[in-house]
Amino acid sequence: CMSASGFSELSLTFGLKNSAGNYLTAETFGFRVNAASKTLKKKQIFTLEEQGGKKFLRTHLNRYLTFKSDGKVQADADARGEDEAIALVGAGDGKLLIRTERGFYLGGNGEAIDAFTKKAEPDRLWTLQLAIHPQVCLRSVVRKRYVHLSKDALTIDEDIPWGSDAMITIQAYDDGRYSLIADDGRYLSETGALMAKADDSCKFMLEFAPGDMNMVAFRGRNKKYLSGVGAAGGLKATKDPVLPADGGEPGPGRDELFVLEDSQPQFKLKNVKFMKFASVRASVEILCNQPEAKDSEYFQFEINPATKQWSLFTSQRKFWSCLPDGSIQAITERAKRGPNEWFTVGWQGPRLTLTASNGKLVTAKPNGSCYATETVPSEESQFQFEIINRPKLVLRGEQGYVVTLPSGALECNRSIGEVFTMHVSKGFAHIASFNGKYWVVNNDKDRSVTASGAQPYPLMLEFLEHSKLAIKAEVAPGEFYYIQGHQNGGFFATGRAVDASTLWEY
Repeated sequence: CMSASGFSELSLTFGLKNSAGNYLTAETFGFRVNAASKTLKKKQIFTLEEQGGKKFLRTHLNRYLTFKSDGKVQADADARGEDEAIALVGAGDGKLLIRTERGFYLGGNGEAIDAFTKKAEPDRLWTLQLAIHPQVCLRSVVRKRYVHLSKDALTIDEDIPWGSDAMITIQAYDDGRYSLIADDGRYLSETGALMAKADDSCKFMLEFAPGDMNMVAFRGRNKKYLSGVGAAGGLKATKDPVLPADGGEPGPGRDELFVLEDSQPQFKLKNVKFMKFASVRASVEILCNQPEAKDSEYFQFEINPATKQWSLFTSQRKFWSCLPDGSIQAITERAKRGPNEWFTVGWQGPRLTLTASNGKLVTAKPNGSCYATETVPSEESQFQFEIINRPKLVLRGEQGYVVTLPSGALECNRSIGEVFTMHVSKGFAHIASFNGKYWVVNNDKDRSVTASGAQPYPLMLEFLEHSKLAIKAEVAPGEFYYIQGHQNGGFFATGRAVDASTLWEY
């Protein structure tokens, strides 16, 4: 669903890890349920659904976990009913109990999974690990504003999440705790300080609002919850748990609750001919007339998943529109967006083109005005594009997250992702790993991609689906390949086309 600002709230997907460190798994064949995997992949990811005040766990096969009267657990229900309903019960220290309608707790290990005891034994305790992409926007439920980096603090005082400062990375740890990382790579401490490295004060338990799993709270080691302090809403862990009106377990109050929302891609666009940025600084007219880029020169690209067309949203909360005379102006509100607000993007290495609803290319005139009047591509209709709200990058493919090994090799089949650094210059992306080395495509037979470069290596990005991109490398003059993930974790520049193996959730 959409928030008031038009940003998408994220569906709650997660893995469940038991006391033995194994994830609950819905097998593809036979709809069996076990807890035998040490890694969080597709079969270990569940989506929480609610209906009539009851909760259900949907598997990767779009079936539901079902709990039989004899305690057996299967993942074969194609509809939600009494046998599929559960309650998630907080058990302290971030652990959960999963209780069926019959009052039994789900638990066990290996192939021995059942729901046939009413005692909260250790093997009934689960740690929830978020499976959403970890780069999000955080909206305060009470303040109705967004968290962003403001000098040396994270504050809740941004009306819409605009620019890189509003992107928060949620770093997961094996013990079920999480860190909040600002766009400059610093970690939030429970004191409100931003730290260069994460210590224990920077790790928080994730808890959910009673009755609304779309709202989350972060509890520090001091047992207090993060909330906004003062007029600017500086984030600190200062709030104690409160007792709910129904007498249940103490938990977060409304002030401590946040909603996780998509961090959608925002770009600056520099016209290739005139080398000026597209802007709405001076008027509603799109003008390529600014030598520097700030909020008025950032545009959020929002994709229509069905048509793969894009609409361009401004910091003034208006969409680009193609008028009858072909002029491009930012005048349309979200509720009134129609065919004239959608553009087809042509990804051309470090450049892009925009084709308007009239079938013509958006082209800059000598005075900076933009009109969709041309059919023949030219430098006037090409724009260098640079994404501005991913200075830190986390990538997930169909096999898992991308990480750097101690050798510098990159693998793409891990349960927890690495936070890479990305700098985009003149349309080319330069990506670096935790070892300080840049990604490079090697000249070996596999065209392996490793974090071993002393100098930036130019990579090209294509944004092709909602929250997914492809990464292209020029391995020889005029010879281009996409970076491709393999089931064994291999990460090579071998892709000739865009498919599931060459698309990366960012």
